[in-house]
Amino acid sequence: MAKSREEINQTEKDYWNEAKLDRRKIKKLRRHAFFYSYKREKKILQQLLEDFNDKEVLEIGSYTWSFWFNKNTKPKKLTCINISEVELENGKKLAENQNFSIAHFLMDANELTFKDESFDIVFGGAILHHLDVEKSIGHIHRVLKPNGKIVFLEPLNMNPIYKIYRKLNPKERTPDEHALVSSDFKIIKKKFTFNHYFFDFFSVVFGFIALKLFGDKNYNNWINKLGYNLDVFFSKIPFLHFLFARVIIFGSKK
Repeated sequence: MAKSREEINQTEKDYWNEAKLDRRKIKKLRRHAFFYSYKREKKILQQLLEDFNDKEVLEIGSYTWSFWFNKNTKPKKLTCINISEVELENGKKLAENQNFSIAHFLMDANELTFKDESFDIVFGGAILHHLDVEKSIGHIHRVLKPNGKIVFLEPLNMNPIYKIYRKLNPKERTPDEHALVSSDFKIIKKKFTFNHYFFDFFSVVFGFIALKLFGDKNYNNWINKLGYNLDVFFSKIPFLHFLFARVIIFGSKK
């Protein structure tokens, strides 16, 4: 029997409040596989974040902004929401010494309670795949002003290899999360015109080899760089997008 949205929300809240996730196993591989792609990701996000200045901005989450924003990123006001009390408090602590206004609300992103057309931009890091994509995207569209923008960084689950890995390592994710698949992109396209950058296929394969050769060190090596360069090249070919592990989605409200 399918879980209700309320049951899923409670499970999500419990996992984040009680820090139940265990990602120690994958972190070593990520340090190799994502070494160069994290640099590319940061450069792309910094370009997108230029639109945040002097805008009313909503983060679906509590503190992704603390990793994404640089000293030149100054929204008119930043609003953060989270379903987890603990995660929300973590965000409040990071916000104490910022030079722009930040407000925090305990809220379900599937049922945003903000007024229509309240924000210029809505963003989040690895958050949509924890939600009912159709419901959350509907609310995000509603609370955005005309021509409002979205920026999301999300994991993908279209590659059969990743599907198997996720099945074999359930402790790395919450029970009901679902990394994005092609049907989720179709839902987003109904409400937004958007583009994307895809990350990490060859870099994961080559990163695994580098980890075996170098151990948990020397991430700046030719093996990782080769995997990264192959990713940049092949990510430009649309029919290969299903191979990749992560995506930055950015676009505007229809």
